[in-house]
Order: sequence, then structure tokens, then C-alpha cells
Amino acid sequence: MSSKNAVPLPVIGSEVTTACGSAEKFACDTPRASYEGKWIFFCTPICQQEFIQDPRNSCMAGQVNNEIE
Repeated sequence: MSSKNAVPLPVIGSEVTTACGSAEKFACDTPRASYEGKWIFFCTPICQQEFIQDPRNSCMAGQVNNEIE
């Protein structure tokens, strides 16, 4: 994972789609990770940590593996 070439964060209060597909309002403490130049948002810090530790085997494995291959 790298924050290299990451897009800017959304405006606070704007709607973001989380890794699981839910819509959340973005806040300073919204769990997130930068991956291949894109922000990925999470509903919980647990999902965020799982993704940071191993993106290919996290809750987003299907989405991440499709983008990489």
C-alpha cells in the first residue's frame, strides 16, 4: 500500500461509499486507507486494519484482486 499519487480526500460531510458498499458521510476520523492511488473507506477500524495488514485477503479481496490482475 502506498499513499503515492493518492487523490485528495473528500470534503467533510460529503458522502463516500465504503468497502462493503454502504454510504457514509465523510469525517476526519472516517477509517480509510490509500491503495494504488485511491482512497478506500471502511465502516469500522477493524475492517481498515484487516485491509492494511493484507489487502489481498481482507474483506475487499475480490475487489482488490480484480483491480490488480
